[in-house]
This record gives sequence, structure tokens and C-alpha cells, in this order.
Amino acid sequence: MNSPLALLLIATILIFFPVVAVSGIRGKWPLWLRAVWAIGIFGLLTVILRKLLGSPLQPHYFEAVPAVAFWQRLVEAGWWLSAARGAIALMRVIVKLEHRPRETQIISDLVAGGIYIATGLAIVDFVFAVPIGGLVATSGIIAIVLGLALQSTLADVFSGVAVGLERAYRAGDLIWVEGEIEGQVVQVTWRSTQIATGQNNIAIVPNSVMAKARIINRSRPSPVRGASITVRLDPGIPPETCEAALIAAARSCAMLLNHPAPEVACTELNGDGCNYQLSFSVASSSLMTKAQNQLLTAVHRHLRASGIALSVEGQTTIPAPPAPTPAEMLEKSDLFGMVEREQRDLLASHFETLNLQTGDALIRQGAEPDALYVIASGAVEVAVAAASGPPRIVNHMQPGESIGAIGLITGAKYAATATALTPVKVYRLNKDALAEALRAQPLLVKGLEVLAERGQLALRRDAAACEEDRHGHADTFLPRLRTLIQVLQSR
Repeated sequence: MNSPLALLLIATILIFFPVVAVSGIRGKWPLWLRAVWAIGIFGLLTVILRKLLGSPLQPHYFEAVPAVAFWQRLVEAGWWLSAARGAIALMRVIVKLEHRPRETQIISDLVAGGIYIATGLAIVDFVFAVPIGGLVATSGIIAIVLGLALQSTLADVFSGVAVGLERAYRAGDLIWVEGEIEGQVVQVTWRSTQIATGQNNIAIVPNSVMAKARIINRSRPSPVRGASITVRLDPGIPPETCEAALIAAARSCAMLLNHPAPEVACTELNGDGCNYQLSFSVASSSLMTKAQNQLLTAVHRHLRASGIALSVEGQTTIPAPPAPTPAEMLEKSDLFGMVEREQRDLLASHFETLNLQTGDALIRQGAEPDALYVIASGAVEVAVAAASGPPRIVNHMQPGESIGAIGLITGAKYAATATALTPVKVYRLNKDALAEALRAQPLLVKGLEVLAERGQLALRRDAAACEEDRHGHADTFLPRLRTLIQVLQSR
């Protein structure tokens, strides 16, 4: 085994075997195992070369046989390459690049490239005994020429290195870049950062631009994003009334987070209007557009229900819109909108007004239904009690929406609890009032039967209806309605 040819053969196998035999499966190994493998191969080659050539840094070749000497030089070159592979593997383990963002891989590639260049120069100098002074000088001139020719590209490359070192963003982060580019980072390459925008396209931004631009990372420290809208309202309305209406609008939007809670601040007082800033948060930036649309719609509805007008520039006296009457509420409600006007007005005349404070229960899960309700102002949360844990929120109600009608008609117990999130005004119609309306106007029976034509839709939208009723058939709704009418008419 101490024969020079045998040692050369073993060294050659150690150099090429890792590349040819296990290169396919080595990529699946963990990083530390690849480092141990590379360093182990380098250690074995070092032991063999010390027996074969002496010190690898000052080798003694067998010049008597040129072919053997050339073979020894190739093995020596392989030893240097093995040393480079081991150094690169050890470097990757130290910095744990497999757990870092893709942009940091640029730094790894640069370091690996530097190691291979140094290894190549060492092979030329130590193995083949060629002076590298002239080569280095020539390469310096070439580097200057290439640097001038590739100035823009090199600026992007080194800017990518700087971005990777700062780790201001990573693949998957949602960022805003100065110049009105906003989207999710897809990947960071040597030259550019690729961003998927909300318009379903890819913005390719050079790294040199990214390094100089102002960037907002909306994914850190958490994906929760805060925003605000400004509403200018009638200066004649007390600020506390306007603030209460705006808070109610925000609390009725299911897409807004309760923690942190929405806040309202009066930011400006003028003779022709007062500015109110409504701040809110959403779970992620992808929801912002829909959340703003939902919030503005709710603000319009709540201001209308509270009789609060938007300001008009230059006009100090603004006619306040009248608060909707019970009849108008029924006309715009999700359930009674298709009933004839005369019959709807008759029903509205039998409504009574209830005022709830924050935290009061409008209906309770499991209670017997005795009335239906139409929200006049404020926000109501509908939740279903869970076997364990907090209640599951199923709906947020706004002015004009009704609740409890299905339970009143079908007789099923309430399947949810409705709680006032803000001070709430509701219109209530109980069975006695409905019976009185039927006696006053028998034709109301036909009007109510219109509800049966929308029975399935109404059941699905009424969060207080029981599960069995909500998923039942529309043709079972009409018999239940007629049964209720017969009972009421017999009172």
C-alpha cells in the first residue's frame, strides 16, 4: 500500500469518487453532513500526499518519469480543489445560510468564487511552479476594463450584497418601495429584486435602486397593518356624537381587528366642517383595499342612520339628513324589502324603540323567540357559544339589518347571541304587535307570504336561526309562516 503508484491511484479515487459516485445524493444531505464529508476527504488526501510528495505546500515530484510526475501534479491540484470545497462547506455551516433568506446566498456565492479564484492561483504557483505576479497584474488590468464596461451591473451586484447584509427584507415579505411599487418579494437575484404587485404582474427593480430607495417592510415586525381614513363632518354636530357613529361603523366591519381597537380623533375644527381621523388595523396588507371599502360603506350607512351630514366646503350651515324612520328601515332591510309599501308601513307603525348600551344582549342563544328586530343605529355582534374556548363570531350587524325574524316564524330557539358593541338603537316587533297588525290589515297575510319566496336566502342570512332551519328547504318555510299567522289571527 506504500507503493507510489498505489497511493496515486487511491488519491485519484478520493478526488473523483465524491464528484462522480455520490454527487446525486449528496445534495439531499444536511449541510453539516456535507461539510464533514468534504473535510474528511480533504484529510485523507492530506495524509496520502504527505507520504507521496512530502508537504503539499512544497511537493517533491518524481521527475524521472514525466508521466508519473504529471499525474502527481494533477493529484496535487485535486488536493487544492478538495481544500477549497472543504473551506466552502465549513463557511456555509458557520453562517447557516440554508436558514437565511435567498438574498444572503449572493454573499455565499461571492465568497465561494473568491475561494476558487485563490485556489486556482495557488495551483498555478505551487503545483505548476508558474510565477503569478504577471498573471495578477494582467488580471488587474482586465478587471479594470471589465469594471468600466460592467459598471451598472457591478453596482447592482454589490448593492445586492449590501441589501443581503442589512436583511431589510426577504422573499415572501410585503414591501413598499419609493416610486409607488408595492407587493410581495418573489426572489432576490444577483442583479435585481423581483416583486409581485397587486396588479398581477412582476416588477423587476435593480438592486442599486433598492439600495438607495426608501423601503417600508409591511411584514415586520408583524403582518398586521394599520391605516386611517379622514372624514369631514357637519360642524354643528357635537364631536362625541360623530365619534360614536364612526366607532360604531368601524366595530361593525368584520375585516377590522379588535386588537388594536379602532380609534377616532377630531383633528381639525373649522366653521365649515370638522375633520375626524378614524384609525384601524387589518390582519395583512392584502386585505387593506377590501377593508377600506367595507369601512367607507359602513361609515356612510351609520352617518345616515344617525342623521349626520358630510361637510360642504365654504358652507357653515348644513341641512342634517333626517334619521331613517322604521318604515324606511324596513324598506331597505334585507328581509322586508319586498313587502308592499302599505303593508310595510303598517308593520312599521307597530315597532317599538329599544336602546341598548355597550355589552347589552339583544337576544340570547337558546332563548325562545318572541320578537324580531331591525337595527336602527350602532353595531351588533352575533356569536355562537362554543363547547370550549371563546364564542365564535358569525356576523357583525349594521343599521337596516334584521335579526330574529326566522326564529319568530319557525318557532325554533335562537341559535346565537347578539350583543351591542356600541350604544345601539333597535326597532322591535313582538308577536302581539304582529297579531294586532294582522287584525287591522288582513291583506298583510299575502304580503308576509312574499317572505316564503325568499325563505331559503333569509334563513341562510339570519345568523340567529338554528342550523336545522338554516339548511332546510324553502318549501317548508311557507307552511310554518301560515301556521304562525293562524295562531296570531286566533289571538
